[in-house]
Amino acid sequence: MSAIPPGDAACETVRAQMDAYLSNELPAPGGREIAHHLEGCSTCQAELATRTRVRAQLQDAVRATPVPDRLEDKIRRAVRGRHARPRTGLWAVAAAAAVILCAILIGLWRAQPSPEEAILRKTAGPLAAVLNVGLRDHLQCAVFRKYSKQPVPAAQMAAELGPGFADLAPLLAAKLPADFRIIQAHHCSAGRRQYTHFIIAGSRGKLVSLILTRKQSGEWLSAGIHQAGVDRFQVAAFESQDFLAYVISDLDAEQDLRWAANLAPTVREYLAAHGNNT
Repeated sequence: MSAIPPGDAACETVRAQMDAYLSNELPAPGGREIAHHLEGCSTCQAELATRTRVRAQLQDAVRATPVPDRLEDKIRRAVRGRHARPRTGLWAVAAAAAVILCAILIGLWRAQPSPEEAILRKTAGPLAAVLNVGLRDHLQCAVFRKYSKQPVPAAQMAAELGPGFADLAPLLAAKLPADFRIIQAHHCSAGRRQYTHFIIAGSRGKLVSLILTRKQSGEWLSAGIHQAGVDRFQVAAFESQDFLAYVISDLDAEQDLRWAANLAPTVREYLAAHGNNT
């Protein structure tokens, strides 16, 4: 299916669907059309980055705003009172809504982003939403989480990965440079999404993640490997069967891309053979 070409009318069409695109609510063909349009339209790229940032700020504000004690009871009483005293009850409901809105606005003004969100908000461009899917898990699970840097025994890794992914660990290990090794391999979650995560550490403190997650509606990458950098992190992403795969590291851009190119054939071959069982 062809992309939506740049132009005022086309941009209006894309912007009308942009919130659904950000929420992964579009069917795959529509998501691809918008992704193609974004690749060639800097105006819509800027709009996407702005909406992504505002959405994250609103989510942070809502999470950071405490709910007043017995708020539900107060609203129920206000609604019941509307039938006995229509004018007074209506004003009570409106007042309660105003209080909630003010609390959210104050929370938005005061809210401080978590370290993960602060980094994720710096990403931009048409692929930011897809690249952030992997970066979020790397930040939460490999960077900011406290865990032992000693390698987990192979048998424990296999048990944590389960039969669908246990055989992938030794295949990856065989592709690593001599001074790198897998220290953890497990299933985890971030942002209500499930991941399979291999944490790889080097002798000089360098950290690399290979992250796999099933594609959701509207998520799509064209052929090849896509790369972006934010802060000290490099993100290389590619598709494999029904999965998105990420190589994320604090290496330089060229090294990270070489890692992705080296691991991608193994990952793709494994998922082609075992994808239905993972």
